[in-house]
Amino acid sequence: MRLSYLFLLPALALALRLAHGAETVQLATYYEYVPWFVPGQPSAGLNARLAGKLNSLSGGRYHFESVYIPRRRLDVLLQNGKVAIVVPWVHPRFFDDPGRTRYLWTGALMNDESLVVSPRAAPLEYNGPDSLRGKRFGAPSGHRFPDLDPLIAAGEITRVDVPQIKNALQMIVSNRRLDFTIVDRSTLDALRNDAFMDPALLHVASRPRTASYERGILVPLDQPELYRFLQGAVDALRREHNWLAPHKRLPDKRAVTADK
Repeated sequence: MRLSYLFLLPALALALRLAHGAETVQLATYYEYVPWFVPGQPSAGLNARLAGKLNSLSGGRYHFESVYIPRRRLDVLLQNGKVAIVVPWVHPRFFDDPGRTRYLWTGALMNDESLVVSPRAAPLEYNGPDSLRGKRFGAPSGHRFPDLDPLIAAGEITRVDVPQIKNALQMIVSNRRLDFTIVDRSTLDALRNDAFMDPALLHVASRPRTASYERGILVPLDQPELYRFLQGAVDALRREHNWLAPHKRLPDKRAVTADK
């Protein structure tokens, strides 16, 4: 009798969980552009695709919602700890956590690298931060660049905040007073076919700004059980080699302008 009861415990736990509903977790990205997120199209983009995969793997335990949250707001939410939230597609250096002590970090969802992009008409080759002195840098508001921040603070690089990386690239192809921007290869590849951008007008420095790095999932320290699930899910997704393969991209219904 006792043995039968023990076998029933997992089924009872699942039934109770389903009865009370899945725990909602915000799968939050601060990248409001392809390939990560498509404004106005909640089912498009890699973040939505990841949410769907995690929901399938959780067996009703969690319900992940793909959401866009601006970086400054996201930092506040992570500090407050009042909302169940995890952040995919990021690396510890993006959150000042090189020792991985402020947050829990899963293994890699994918690998990426950071590129320096300039106008074809005035190409820049990158040889470390000092090679960018005296230049105007277009960067999405709220994004951090620890290697460049000292030069920006000293006025040796002029940072121009833009709403999205698409705006910076648009300004570069339109020769609108930007010398360079920094964009990850994954994003640049996704944007190459956008109507606003002519890749022939862009120059990608031969030396990447960073070596290849991993994009994993940030999990708050007070969520060890959620972390264990996500680590197992990431391991499973890494074995599913085609889940990140590009889907047919839907047209962006929102016009992008260089100024707001």
